[in-house]
Amino acid sequence: MDQSLIAWKSTPNKKPLVLFGARQTGKTTSVLDFAKREYQHLVFIDFYRQPEMKVAFTASREPQAIIMALKALLRIDITPANTLLFFDEIQDCDDAITSLKYFCTDAPEYDVIAAGSLLGVHVARKGSFPVGYVDMLTMHPMDFEEYCWALDEERSFDLARLCYRTNSPCPVHDRLTQLYRTYLLVGGMPEPVNTYAKSRDMARTAKQQSDIRTAYVADMAKYATSADAAKIIACWDSLPTQLAKESGSTKFMWKYVASGAKAERYGTAVDWLAASGIVSKCTQVSDGVSPLKSFENPGSFKIYVADTGLLANAYDASPSDFDGKDHRSARFRGGMAENYVMQQLVSTGAKPYYWGMQSVQEVEFVLKFPDGVAPIEVKSGKRVSSPSAKKFADKYNCPRVIRVTEKNYGMDEGIKSVPLYAVLLIGEEAMGLTS
Repeated sequence: MDQSLIAWKSTPNKKPLVLFGARQTGKTTSVLDFAKREYQHLVFIDFYRQPEMKVAFTASREPQAIIMALKALLRIDITPANTLLFFDEIQDCDDAITSLKYFCTDAPEYDVIAAGSLLGVHVARKGSFPVGYVDMLTMHPMDFEEYCWALDEERSFDLARLCYRTNSPCPVHDRLTQLYRTYLLVGGMPEPVNTYAKSRDMARTAKQQSDIRTAYVADMAKYATSADAAKIIACWDSLPTQLAKESGSTKFMWKYVASGAKAERYGTAVDWLAASGIVSKCTQVSDGVSPLKSFENPGSFKIYVADTGLLANAYDASPSDFDGKDHRSARFRGGMAENYVMQQLVSTGAKPYYWGMQSVQEVEFVLKFPDGVAPIEVKSGKRVSSPSAKKFADKYNCPRVIRVTEKNYGMDEGIKSVPLYAVLLIGEEAMGLTS
């Protein structure tokens, strides 16, 4: 995110930047740190904490009039040189969202960043957004590599990256596998990661995760009608069950939301969760042919929690739950592994789909690479059977087959084995971010 913000600042003729992302992913902290490093002056307005600032945007949409009003309200001078205007929780002020268009067209000399935890929901519901007049970024929870940085294990992940390129066994495989298992519990929300990195206290970490989940539910009540909020909360609360069903399928099923629940009544609740950024939606495709979007089946999908640590917290999971000794918890471990893989792929900007049906044959993830579509089969342990992925690859003439497990790097009958801790690198390759 630091690199993206710096790149935005140095772009000629840049537009106001809108930063999306779920609550507690670190948007505000990142922008404030960026402003401290890169600007002499900062004008910071939080519309949730400072609702009185909305009046600066109601009288006029002209940027100069808004600046004059802000000067008076804040009792400060505001000049465009070396100044960043940061409008936080902007979803609470429609007029401020509209003003971004005019800052783009009439006052490009001002550097403007806007952010909002529920901005995606606001845009989806009201449709009022200056498309074409803003640059956009999405901030995700910390990925596994960033987690390694926090725990002073960046050298280990650098080695994992090298081994991914050469497809050779990683010498620190066991250490990274253990880090992956702790990541399943800690996740990538900055505050819990910071607490765990400094104290290794899982109880304190879990308390912070519980607080974040409580804040999410509070947002559902605040930013939705009471009727809609009940449906949104029901869908949210069903996710731990959805991802550990006895059938082994992680497909989202309405019967686990509420008795008699159907897409017609609850579909908008799932849309709300996805728009908020606290879940990711993975849709089924009928064929493994590019463009995958054209073969999408919107009625069949999986929902994954945006942060695996929050999902583990919902299960009240402990480290021993991931040791694999009890086969009865295999469904739970499989769902957690899938959720983790989705989180890592999405963090790179990749758009994963899935193919098939669990009762017949299913490929957990299907991803488009620069040289074609490829299947990604996920196993929570060291199982190496990949019949569905092989059938998919043969049927659609795929350039590669990827199997993700706890095994080390290697090749087996033409299938590339990638350790779970390195899934991020698969997404980077798909997005053309690695050489």
